[in-house]
Amino acid sequence: MIQCAAPGAIRLFITVFFLTVNNNILILLIMLAHAPISVLIASRHDDEQKRIKDALPEQDFSIAGLEKEEAGIIIRSERLRPDVLILDLQLPVMNYLELVRVIRRRSPSTAIVILSEKNEENLVYLMFKAGSSGFLLKEEDIDKLAPVVKIIYLGGCFISASIFSALISQFSGQITEQKDIIFSPVERGIVTGIANGLSDNQIAKHLNYSAGSIKNILTAIKRRTNLKNRVQIVVFALVSGLIHFENLWMWKKRF
Repeated sequence: MIQCAAPGAIRLFITVFFLTVNNNILILLIMLAHAPISVLIASRHDDEQKRIKDALPEQDFSIAGLEKEEAGIIIRSERLRPDVLILDLQLPVMNYLELVRVIRRRSPSTAIVILSEKNEENLVYLMFKAGSSGFLLKEEDIDKLAPVVKIIYLGGCFISASIFSALISQFSGQITEQKDIIFSPVERGIVTGIANGLSDNQIAKHLNYSAGSIKNILTAIKRRTNLKNRVQIVVFALVSGLIHFENLWMWKKRF
């Protein structure tokens, strides 16, 4: 089985494009998925639990359990080790980010998919940084739930198309204004590494630089582009053509 890169990986953006641009990729991913995929559903209301369950056909998915409480989610995730946890943000949870971190620590083989009613770009970044692999909007993406869960089970990541569009719009002005910025081969290598979910240390090893040098170059990139974090850097790089999809890979083997 294959798993998404470490928490904070930015490859979520790529999957959205493959889903919308190249249906053959989606078909291939679905064919590769091992059925049944065990899923733990965490949602506050019975009707929401049923709605999620009904979106996952029995021939491809097995429901490991239904949970409404934070403690139960943690206990079942650790005991049952489901392939995927679907986490509804309507649950009575004190800190969703910490819940995601705890589950990732206690059941690292479990991929986490977030279901939300709100389009919150900042929350998306924090959730992926905490360790989730998917962020879906209920009203837009519930009909895509089955193929998305399969993609995430295989190690891919997914973000709702409307959230991605909002991020693109957010940076469109910056991209137009900064289109003449020239990036060195090393800077391109760093950005490509970030897009693949690599840490600064991993990028340094790949490029044969020290980790300190990578951090300094990354700081300089942020200063020149007026971008604040790794998500913004990757969106900027993809949309401006600094890096291209063929330079990215979506999955890494779990050893």
